[in-house]
Amino acid sequence: MPEISININGRQYPITCEEGEEEHITRLGRYIDKRVKDLARNVGQIGEAHLLVMTSLVIADELSDANDRTRAAGDEAINAAANDLVERLDRAAIAVKGVASQLEHDRAGLGPDLPHK
Repeated sequence: MPEISININGRQYPITCEEGEEEHITRLGRYIDKRVKDLARNVGQIGEAHLLVMTSLVIADELSDANDRTRAAGDEAINAAANDLVERLDRAAIAVKGVASQLEHDRAGLGPDLPHK
């Protein structure tokens, strides 16, 4: 397994990852480093562990918001699909009523010898 080194807030962390994940892990490390540095600018160097915990909470909050937006978008798509289905069913029901009416009309015109159900 490859080992890479990521830099978070000026400190190197060796990370073992699966083959082919090196660039992805490096990119995630850069993202975390940026978030830690942004937070450190706002609150100061409050200790490495505390800064990393606070950064983790900020990133978890971002992920939660993204999940909420994804769910809402999915709900909107489901509602749109359901509305489309209702409209199609309404059109199909109108068509079926028209066919049934035509059959009744045709049946009535052929005479009384036809069996009625």
